[in-house]
Amino acid sequence: MTCCLFDVNETLLDLSGLDAVFLQIFGSSTARHAWFAQTLQNALVSVITGPYIPFEEAGQAALTMQAQRENIQLSEADRHSVKSALRMLPAHADALPALKRLRQSGVRLVALTNNARELAELQLTAAGLRDQFDEVLSAEAAHTLKPAAPAYLQTAKTLALPPDQLWLIAVHAWDIAGAQRAGLRTALVMRDRLQVPSPLAPPTVQGADLTAVAEQILTIEKG
Repeated sequence: MTCCLFDVNETLLDLSGLDAVFLQIFGSSTARHAWFAQTLQNALVSVITGPYIPFEEAGQAALTMQAQRENIQLSEADRHSVKSALRMLPAHADALPALKRLRQSGVRLVALTNNARELAELQLTAAGLRDQFDEVLSAEAAHTLKPAAPAYLQTAKTLALPPDQLWLIAVHAWDIAGAQRAGLRTALVMRDRLQVPSPLAPPTVQGADLTAVAEQILTIEKG
């Protein structure tokens, strides 16, 4: 049976759902983009240099850094507002149709996120996607974060499947690269001009949305 692993943040869930909170705290919704980029940088630095930190800690540190850049005093209420909004992110419009298409074709669907598993469960339930997934897994089970190879290899072990029987679907070129290094096949979703493939780790397939990459995966798997 084909098995597809889906990244959660930005791939399935729309982070623009945080814009109202960032507008309230920072006076601009564009601060959300800078915050998430800093969150990813914090996480990647942790993966490269150690020690391991949970993804939520990387995000909280990024909030502190963004506030320092903009000379804003963050309150606990501000931090709580961001945490609450993260639990209620909407799904991208292409997420449910693509998941249903794959599921109806007999594909095993697994969410693989850097978030804590408990948070991912809440997010996917709130977005109306949880019932499409057979399992929800976190990279934290490997005591690391994507794109470190152990995050994907631990997932393969948990699913009792060899890495080359897994697909990783994501909007992030760094996630694609990590999965490839671990031996997975990959699908890059390019919803906007920033989500482009890396020439250092070209994805197995790529498409403008989740539906496009789902169809390509099904075509390959049907041989």
